[in-house]
Amino acid sequence: MRLAPYTALAKAALRANLGRLDFPFKLTFCVTFWCNYRCTTCNIWKMAPRDELSLDEIRRFFARSGRFLWVDLTGGEVTLRKDFIDICHAVIDGCPNLLLLHFPTNGYLTDKVVAAAKAITTRPGRRPEKLIVTVSTDGDEATNDRIRGIEGGWRRQLETFKALRALPGVDVVLGMTLSAGNVDHYPAAFAAARREVPDLRHDEFHVNIVHESPHYLGNTDLGLGAQVNREKLAAAVEEYAHLRGRPRSPVGYLEHAYLSKVRSYLETGRTPMRCHALSASCFVDSWGNVFPCTIYDRKIGSLREVDYDLARLWNTPEADRLEREIFDYHCPQCWTPCEAYQSIMGNFVTRGRRPAA
Repeated sequence: MRLAPYTALAKAALRANLGRLDFPFKLTFCVTFWCNYRCTTCNIWKMAPRDELSLDEIRRFFARSGRFLWVDLTGGEVTLRKDFIDICHAVIDGCPNLLLLHFPTNGYLTDKVVAAAKAITTRPGRRPEKLIVTVSTDGDEATNDRIRGIEGGWRRQLETFKALRALPGVDVVLGMTLSAGNVDHYPAAFAAARREVPDLRHDEFHVNIVHESPHYLGNTDLGLGAQVNREKLAAAVEEYAHLRGRPRSPVGYLEHAYLSKVRSYLETGRTPMRCHALSASCFVDSWGNVFPCTIYDRKIGSLREVDYDLARLWNTPEADRLEREIFDYHCPQCWTPCEAYQSIMGNFVTRGRRPAA
């Protein structure tokens, strides 16, 4: 274990409590909008994207913007990119202090997902200190396949989960998004998965709540927020949090803190703490467009226009003003783990109070 990445993240988190960072420590990067599922809670699958960033462009981006400590590679389905393993290598090669690399998958293409995980954990030289893979599942077999739109999907997802679970150096969880279609289905989802994996633990699930996003999920026309009973949703999350028990790791602590604030968000419609989007993190789509996060569609620029040097977009008066708006709650308001975890870290000391400049 290398201490440098852990030290770097601890320092970045502390600085995030004191003000806006000069470079984000966390990146969410959508490598492709292509998807082979047909989920009822997301419209990404309806897209037919063209001119997404090439591998050479991605390599240049991480070579010029290699100060990330935590990178989420998302989609679409990431393994539909034939160069996904090369993209992972570009991230690792470009970010010398990378602590955490994470990617979600719908789990249908088991061989490709497992090959990517193996390539990361067995590569010579530098590797991320932690690799986390989230395999999506939205219920038991019938519920999952109904919501995710692919018959036989649940079986493939569980096979992928089991294969990843057997790999050394891979932390794998089953990711479940609660919506109107499965708000009370966690017990059934866990029971079904446990029949396939008898020693499965509740903390091997990752539960979050449905959100709407115009520029990422493209699902603002689906009325997902209005369809779900918020009290049922809050109660379901609290039941799951109780089943998880006490956190046993730093990631578990973040998960626990996230879950504990869900009811507040659902009852008020307000982000339950100061958000650190564009202060400690940002979202880059598959064309290199840079946004504060996956929810707020205020584009701050394009990597293609700044020679893939993120700092040239990050350190501008416009980005600084937008970050202050977000910090002061002038944004769509959300509580999604993609944005919540760095906010939890950034509010740990100051509890949302911005020190005087």
